[in-house]
Amino acid sequence: MEEGTGAKTVRRNISAADRRKLLVAAALRVMRRDGIAAATTRAICAEAGMPHGAFHYCFHTKKDLYAAVLASDREIDLDDAWPDIRPEATPEENIATMLTAYWTQIESDPGAQQVLFELGNVALRDPELQDLPQAEHRESLEKATGYITRLAKEAGFTYLRDEAVLADLVLATLNGVAWSWLSHRDDARARAGLDQFAAIFANLVRTT
Repeated sequence: MEEGTGAKTVRRNISAADRRKLLVAAALRVMRRDGIAAATTRAICAEAGMPHGAFHYCFHTKKDLYAAVLASDREIDLDDAWPDIRPEATPEENIATMLTAYWTQIESDPGAQQVLFELGNVALRDPELQDLPQAEHRESLEKATGYITRLAKEAGFTYLRDEAVLADLVLATLNGVAWSWLSHRDDARARAGLDQFAAIFANLVRTT
């Protein structure tokens, strides 16, 4: 059976986890198209093709939804990049490979990246939501630390600084490049900036 009167309908027998994913995707579409203020629970459910009551079945509050939307920034998966990490390559080349893998996924959806920046700013100004950016950054940092640890192991080098500190530097650089890129939309310029960062970052490793 199907339910909903929105742009598309959603089957009743899907799991709660799948409903959450559909609602998060719908929220991103509404925010990208109409702005964050337009992303009411009713608008999101209509976009997802679900009855309004489905929202509270999946999320206790709108804050829970915002947390899930911000968490989508952590869904970047670099597994496809690892076959291109080669011990015989220079540290700069392997670091650039990892950064490019990150960047390709950011670059593929500028609208979503803009929404994530805007939502983060909204959360920072709202006392009830201020903990969300902090939690999102903490979990993003944990994931990025795992990636640079794996990079060192597979590329055959060690870091001269604490890995968590370096991971935070990588995230800050990617966010900075992304923010500038949303303004100028020059893909080549953004990638050139990341290549320069890879060269600088390579000075913080020692080959083993």
